[in-house]
Amino acid sequence: MTIDAQSCPFPGLDLSSPQFLAAPEAWYARMREQAPVCFAPGNGWYVVASAELVREVLRDTATFSSAGLSKHAPPPPEVAEEVAAIRARGWPYVPALGTNDPPRHTQLRKLVNKAFTPRALAWMEPLVRQTADNLAAALPDGEQVDFYTAFAEPLPAWAICRVLGLADSRRGDVRRWTLAATATIGARPDAAGWISTEEDLLDYQQAIAAEVDRCREEPGEGLLSQLVAAAGDLGPGEEPIELAHLLTLVRELLVAGNETTGRLIAAAVYLLDRHPGEWERLRADPQRAGAIVEEALRWSTPAQVAYRRVTRAVRLGGVDIPAGSRLVVSFASANRDPLAFAGPDGFDPDRPGARTHVAFGQGPHMCVGAGLARIEGVTALQVLAEHVDSLAVVNPGQLRYTPSFMVRGLDSLPVIVRRRAELSHPI
Repeated sequence: MTIDAQSCPFPGLDLSSPQFLAAPEAWYARMREQAPVCFAPGNGWYVVASAELVREVLRDTATFSSAGLSKHAPPPPEVAEEVAAIRARGWPYVPALGTNDPPRHTQLRKLVNKAFTPRALAWMEPLVRQTADNLAAALPDGEQVDFYTAFAEPLPAWAICRVLGLADSRRGDVRRWTLAATATIGARPDAAGWISTEEDLLDYQQAIAAEVDRCREEPGEGLLSQLVAAAGDLGPGEEPIELAHLLTLVRELLVAGNETTGRLIAAAVYLLDRHPGEWERLRADPQRAGAIVEEALRWSTPAQVAYRRVTRAVRLGGVDIPAGSRLVVSFASANRDPLAFAGPDGFDPDRPGARTHVAFGQGPHMCVGAGLARIEGVTALQVLAEHVDSLAVVNPGQLRYTPSFMVRGLDSLPVIVRRRAELSHPI
């Protein structure tokens, strides 16, 4: 049966609206039941909501292309010229991993994979653990603190700073640049917000360009030096990797290994507070952190959607979609699909097949930073279990989420910290 897109059961659907952002899980549940491929008139996109169809789209890169797509909203007309002038002072925004298809995507992915080998990840793990231990040691005993800003947010930002080989003095800059890189993804800043965002992105480009020059003259052990070296090691017929490509790649890595990981860690602590028995099990068995992280990834899905462009007229889930249409592929909805996961709204680290979630995507475009994100999530929980007896969430019914349908998570997580007795007076 062909479904007319304009007669889908949600005529007012707008993924950027306050109504949708307030309860995306409920909207996705309705879509899976009534229209797993649904046209969103407020955005002009087709939304793919079921796990089966999401996986079908992710596997077929020829029909559902990533090339030429932008995740970012366009600037409002009143500041368009000023935004263009700021961008003209930097390097052009060029397609990288997230907005390319093979063979160019294959070349760029190979470049980044050289820096994310198992050996490289093993090198990164001690840096992450040291950072987590420092942050956990600073959590106050018996006091209320915003766990997100005190631990979950800075851990991946500080870690990626060290992993890239940047000076610790750049920690604040890394966080500021990451916020700017995601400010216009699935969200609509006001005019002043746009200008501030573009200035921060220009600052990022200028700073990292200088670091690239430094790495060329004095190579180090950091990830940025490895990327610079790999960019110069071209195979037969491969296109050159220009500075603009490196700037875009590093920006993608900042988002993949920073913003979404902080949201993951906050979500895991929230879920552990809702299920206090899991804290006890984690302290008794630190290896359990891996299962908790996988289930927290499935349940929270910090990177909620991906975009695709339809290269040919296609029938998907009973809906005829014209060539050139744009899809929003919902990882968040797929991860709550009861046909893929029994009792999907619950939290169960012992769930069979939990790691089959699509929180990192799937196929050629699977998140390149997945390994680092897992290390950060697992290490964070293990270190916290060493330092605290509990992190009791304050007023859980009043928690606020990021107003974005793409990068979603807690904006803050107020908790009361109860430190373990032997570590109640950290040095």
